[in-house]
Amino acid sequence: MKIILKASSEEKNRAAYSTDASQISGIALNVIIPKTIEELQNSVRLAESIVPRGGGTGLVGGAVPQKNTIIDLSKLNKILNIDINKKTAYVEAGIILNTLNNELEKYGLEFPVQPSSFSICTIGGMIATNAVGSRAIKYGKTENWVQELEILNSMGEMQKIPKPDVKDFAGMEGTTGIIIKAKLNLVKKPKRRASLYEAKTKEEVIDAVKKLKSDNSVSMIELYDKFVSKLVGLEENYHLLVEFEGETEEENQFKGTYKELMEIRSKIYPYLAEKGYQIIEDPKIFLDKFIQLAEFLESNHIPYYGHIGSGIIHPCFKPRQEKLAEAVIEFVKKSHGQITGEHGIGLRKEKYLDETEKKLLRRVKERLDKNNKFNPGKLITMEKPEQKEEKIEKGESQNE
Repeated sequence: MKIILKASSEEKNRAAYSTDASQISGIALNVIIPKTIEELQNSVRLAESIVPRGGGTGLVGGAVPQKNTIIDLSKLNKILNIDINKKTAYVEAGIILNTLNNELEKYGLEFPVQPSSFSICTIGGMIATNAVGSRAIKYGKTENWVQELEILNSMGEMQKIPKPDVKDFAGMEGTTGIIIKAKLNLVKKPKRRASLYEAKTKEEVIDAVKKLKSDNSVSMIELYDKFVSKLVGLEENYHLLVEFEGETEEENQFKGTYKELMEIRSKIYPYLAEKGYQIIEDPKIFLDKFIQLAEFLESNHIPYYGHIGSGIIHPCFKPRQEKLAEAVIEFVKKSHGQITGEHGIGLRKEKYLDETEKKLLRRVKERLDKNNKFNPGKLITMEKPEQKEEKIEKGESQNE
């Protein structure tokens, strides 16, 4: 087990663990990188507060420590079993999605949920954030594909979590326990092709999306606004990148291969970041609210793209545009949309949760981690046990 402490010679390493892809800064008191389950158990028993970390690809600060111990699960990355007949894989949490799918491809199988960070994100991180990805229109969320979990509780004890209880860990961002193993359902890897469609108006976009969503062979519908389209070398109009599965060929306005279309997709974030748009939000809206949101974004010169097939739009901001980002989230809330479609809450979005949402999250957290050991400060702010006792002594209601 490797432990990185506060020594000055390790300052650079600690700094790397003090943030994630969100660029939010924190403080890692120390970093533990267990190589075995036993080392992980000992670490959990000894540490007072723990932030589990997978690939560090989160965009809301879910793996950012606030004077906590980081436990890096990247060395627990084995594929323990692949059952070809049952189409299941039993893996450790630190396995990278791309690594898993490269191995599964040998058997004609695939884990179908694919976030944009598929080359570096881990299965444990995907479960913790309940990742969605570009093919959500067909395959939904990660939890839909988890048959069973093994987790460590705050005492360092291993527990098996059956399918009905997976929801207590999927999407809870590491606040209820440490995911160490998962049994996953798989699919036979389908033949895929893609088409690129151009639209001159937002109304044309809506009409095309409605038609495409009725096609069972469609697995991905992504939208690029005029700014993003031009940025990646397309005409300055709206574009829909559509992925199909199966044998039927579709008319394709873009004369190119599947690989070339996917390369266009892969350019989007690097090109936006180069222009200074480093912050990406992920509201989810109903399709009939898209035009209003798009008009709001365009009137404020906010570029956007997203998985419009599943309602997830990605407005992009520069680091000093926090107030503009907040205005977009408030607009989404007034439109009865969701403030997050796939990135989670982390540190960035707790202030946008209403009291009902916070109450539901607290109930799950208190039932599974009453001492607030796992990822404190994420999703919701929890009181420490001593703070609760102090309130009780003062006669204050715990329901306030």
